[in-house]
Amino acid sequence: MLHALGDPQKEGHYIHITGTNGKGSTANAIAHVLEAGGLKVGLFTSPFIMRFNERMMIDHKPIPDDELVQAVAVARAALDDLRTAQPDFNVTEFEFVTALAFWYFRQRRVDVAVIEVGIGGDTDSTNVITPVVSVLTEVALDHQKLLGNTIAAIATHKAGIIKPGVPVVTGDLVPEAAAVVAAKTQSTGSQWFRFGRDFTVPKAKLHGWGQRLAYQDEDGSLADLTVPLVGDYQQRNMAIAIKTAKIYAQVTDWPLTARDIRQGLAASRWPARLEKISDSPFIVLDGAHNPDGIKGLVVALHELFSGPVTVIAGILADKDYASMADMLTRAFATVYLVPVPGTPRALPEAGYQRLHEGQLKNSWQAALAASLDADPDQPIVITGSLYLAAAARQTLLEGKS
Repeated sequence: MLHALGDPQKEGHYIHITGTNGKGSTANAIAHVLEAGGLKVGLFTSPFIMRFNERMMIDHKPIPDDELVQAVAVARAALDDLRTAQPDFNVTEFEFVTALAFWYFRQRRVDVAVIEVGIGGDTDSTNVITPVVSVLTEVALDHQKLLGNTIAAIATHKAGIIKPGVPVVTGDLVPEAAAVVAAKTQSTGSQWFRFGRDFTVPKAKLHGWGQRLAYQDEDGSLADLTVPLVGDYQQRNMAIAIKTAKIYAQVTDWPLTARDIRQGLAASRWPARLEKISDSPFIVLDGAHNPDGIKGLVVALHELFSGPVTVIAGILADKDYASMADMLTRAFATVYLVPVPGTPRALPEAGYQRLHEGQLKNSWQAALAASLDADPDQPIVITGSLYLAAAARQTLLEGKS
């Protein structure tokens, strides 16, 4: 498919990002920092929150409708030609969209494209590039049917994006994952930069609905950086983004200043990641969709709120929904379990009933209404799936964002 489009993935500069959680926030921050440094930056992420066009952006502007229509027409023509020659030839939707993004970024001549994997890394559709920097945010259990049932197996998939001689930036990986990355970087001759060892965030504190933090690596420290994201895990994501942008600038001999980093981080809003969308009622959306993500969410909410919180959770059937629901119901007194709208992967009502925990509602809207009736002043958090967070955001912010 890519060859039929002229092999756009072989041209230009790339930054490739994988990880169980945090890859979207990190990719977004990397792009913002490089944009602040004067580069024209493509950004490919999934899933979208408000509109499909968000999947491929240039300088954080989603692909315009007319350009998306043109890109689809070109890609569809290439696919039709391939099917004429090979009737059994086919691609998945994600493969088609990935090819579309590579073609679009080449057409618009971006300086660099930040590419987020779909799932895993080694066999992911995006793993057809040789990036300037590879990034692995963290490794935890998720997508076990595709990636394996152990941390080591999942890490092996994700470490598949590491290419010979290409520097790698990672979070502070758990020992099983770190061992995999150590072996991989040794075999590829890639320099490894690890959070907590080679760069870190020595201090951070809440700053409104955001954070003020410091960053430190072998070059020195940057103090009083602000980011409009909450959750202590975002400190690690922002540090990874800074280190990645610095390495990219160094390898490509592009000037990147402390002011660029400061400006890029300050602009790094990212929807549905502990995002406050309303003060009255107080509503927060979060896309935590696996046990590790829910664990981070629980810690963050206890830090943000001293009083009770209502949680509305919708979980997909192919996730570890029992563990996720258990964590939420243990941490919060009021938890509503709801179906995720608009996806065949939604956990059916019977699945929720087997949990014997939480209050079941037939929609997130019904749960929201019940929460507001019970206590209109209590903060409400809608979570469990990015698809649920997206549906709620589209409805509640229709015409606003």
